[in-house]
Amino acid sequence: MNTIQTALSSARFNRLMLWLGVFVFAAGAVTLVFKFAGGSDTTSAKPDKGFHPTLPKNASPLKNSHGVTIKTFWQLDPAVRSTIRKFLVAGVSRKDQGQAWSAVAPSVKKGYTYKSWKNADALPVIFYPVANINQVQYYLDYASTDEILIEVGLFAPKRYQMRSTTFQLGLVPVGKGANQHWLVDYFMPRWTPPVPQN
Repeated sequence: MNTIQTALSSARFNRLMLWLGVFVFAAGAVTLVFKFAGGSDTTSAKPDKGFHPTLPKNASPLKNSHGVTIKTFWQLDPAVRSTIRKFLVAGVSRKDQGQAWSAVAPSVKKGYTYKSWKNADALPVIFYPVANINQVQYYLDYASTDEILIEVGLFAPKRYQMRSTTFQLGLVPVGKGANQHWLVDYFMPRWTPPVPQN
């Protein structure tokens, strides 16, 4: 018994027991954190039975009615440019919300009827008072058979005291064949906060 008492009361054994206790406590704490903070979502990340993944069809560069691959805004067909202009004047500036109805894609006007869109106090389109539609700046980011993305530089009349802002405007094709036309389905400011100067 004396050797057991001596072994249990040695400094080396006490340090070993301290570290073992710390390890067991830490393991228990980590287990509790993962158990309670891990979330309660029990849904499986596995796909449903019968699911067969498919890749999206490849988009090809957009060509205008003359067969030219579009690389600049001004190479877009006049009908596309007219839709953009109508959207900016009628929808973004809110000068004629009813006219903007024909410039936006079904995904934007989902949940609206023409009458409710025309008379709405709030639309799913960001308001910005365009000072002069003829001085808007356009830059084509890309144009494919699936989407057109354009940067639009707008400035407001001085009375609004709003800074000029660049927006991204996206269009998607709607309809098939000869009835296909492009409508706006995305319009958001492309704004980043200013970097503080030292």
